[in-house]
Amino acid sequence: MNNIMNNIGIQQKFTLGDRKYTATEIIKKRFFKAYKKLDRRFNVNRDDTYEYLVNFSQVESKPIHNWFYFQEGYSPDLVFNILKHLGKTSAKTFILDPFAGSGTTLVTAKHLGMKSFGFEINPFGAFITKIKTQNYSRNEVKQIRTFKLPQFRNLSDVFSKYELKIIRNLFSEKNLIMIELLKKKINRVRNQKVHDLLYMGLLSILETVSYYRKGGNGLKRKRVLDGADTFQEYKYKVAQIYEGLTNAIHGPEPKIVCDSCLNFERYGIKKIDISIFSPPYANCFDPFEVYKIELWIGEFVSSYKELRKKRRNALTSNLNTNLAKTIGNNHRTKILKDILDYLSNQQLWDKRIPRMLDTYFNDMYNVLKKIYQRTRKGGNCVMVVGNSAYGNLAIPTDAILAQIGDKVGFNVQEIIVARRNETSSQQHSKLGDLVEYLRESLIILKK
Repeated sequence: MNNIMNNIGIQQKFTLGDRKYTATEIIKKRFFKAYKKLDRRFNVNRDDTYEYLVNFSQVESKPIHNWFYFQEGYSPDLVFNILKHLGKTSAKTFILDPFAGSGTTLVTAKHLGMKSFGFEINPFGAFITKIKTQNYSRNEVKQIRTFKLPQFRNLSDVFSKYELKIIRNLFSEKNLIMIELLKKKINRVRNQKVHDLLYMGLLSILETVSYYRKGGNGLKRKRVLDGADTFQEYKYKVAQIYEGLTNAIHGPEPKIVCDSCLNFERYGIKKIDISIFSPPYANCFDPFEVYKIELWIGEFVSSYKELRKKRRNALTSNLNTNLAKTIGNNHRTKILKDILDYLSNQQLWDKRIPRMLDTYFNDMYNVLKKIYQRTRKGGNCVMVVGNSAYGNLAIPTDAILAQIGDKVGFNVQEIIVARRNETSSQQHSKLGDLVEYLRESLIILKK
């Protein structure tokens, strides 16, 4: 594609068949042809049973999973269906989730009696996962039910505790005072597991009682401020937690570490039967920005310096990570090189996007290589991924990760398309035929 690449922006007309096309149109046709070839190579097929399982919308009625709404999550039924589909149903199965999020894979593994291990670099996510996967005694469950709300009293200058610049915009003074009073009361609970459960409950209502909600790559002010009362919302949440624990299944508690999965070698992980996970999508969304309220109010970060350090250690999926780190060449497939060349010639909303994508796939190469080295022969690796688009070009993340999986030694069994992503009519027009590659998929690898 290099000769035509040089003509991008000139919009010179080229004859193809019986009509003329611009250089950009010809390149998109060639990308479409290349993507179709990858689809055939990797046995891409559609399975509608996964359509509603690749997101978190189906968990409202599922105890424990519904304690906190994690917008990047997926349904526990997805994990169960994958295990059944691949015949990994024995209680002896050892499961890895290198991007644990809020713990769906690990909670499901525990309920099935399976041992598991999870990485999560976001300290809030790691905390939520730990709380959801622990076993609790009857006495500890009883302490949840009998917890009493504090009496309201004024606290002076409650906003000054936080370095967070937008803290005064996030909460009314009254609600933030109630949050701080609940913290003080919870901190007097001696049993650590009960303390953490109650603290998680408080973190789970922060968005509800805030003036802001999660939206896109961060927070957006709510259009309607419903005047939610912190004490009342917390009472409802504690009741929900208690209900979830009354019939909770005890099982093997997973090992959870708050660290990047790029640091595999520190933890002695061996003999993985199956890895099930959803890596960050290469869509420039920053999870540390999306979960800003929980990170700061939960006191997982107390300064911007600390926050920047955590971002720089995370897998590269957005522009706030470390784009200056040294990367190799092993991850660069031909289609990825062509995509990066194309984007380098486009007027993008940020010129660092090609570098971000290149580093993302380099990081994922390293993750998959480490997983492959620690997976048993006959074991599987299953990734839930979403494709993105830049410069009016769909990026087939699923196919590129399948190629990388093949590079590190896995056999690509199939790519299951769970759903097509919705697009605006304007984006549909700009992407043309490539719009079909805006999809969420499951990549099934086998050693």
